[in-house]
Amino acid sequence: MKKSVLVLFILLVASLSLGSLSLGLINVAAKTESLSNTPLSGFVGIDVLGIDLRYDLGPLSLGVATPFLMFTLSEDTGIKTSFVIPGVAWLVYEGLKLDMGVFYFRGDIGHTFAFGEQLQLGFSPLRLGVGMNIIPNYYIEFNTAVILQKFSETIGKIYDFKIGYRF
Repeated sequence: MKKSVLVLFILLVASLSLGSLSLGLINVAAKTESLSNTPLSGFVGIDVLGIDLRYDLGPLSLGVATPFLMFTLSEDTGIKTSFVIPGVAWLVYEGLKLDMGVFYFRGDIGHTFAFGEQLQLGFSPLRLGVGMNIIPNYYIEFNTAVILQKFSETIGKIYDFKIGYRF
């Protein structure tokens, strides 16, 4: 048991030294009728702020994001702000990044899940976007996303913006 823990620890340290870990603030905005199949009348806008932790190893990316604040705009309820306990909802994703100097192109596919029954998640977003390395270790990204389970209803309606720091 001790040998396997030591081997796992050595692999973790080696992979962290070869890749880069980043932490970012992500803002996801969506114009939709509903992501949870709840019927709503009129326009609904959803804006979610969250924390995104990503590990890049060459062109490969693995990441996890969790929201902490959500804003909704609806004809039914008006403007509503909701605090989301970090760690209740998650987006886990994997993707590829193509570096072009200061700029890069990226794409990933992920899956959402939540703990508890108050959040109706379980959809899989596909994101494509561009990023820019600004000052050393800082970057910004802009992505557009679709939900694979509702592809035609979500195309061109979901965007995210991220600013982050690479350690």
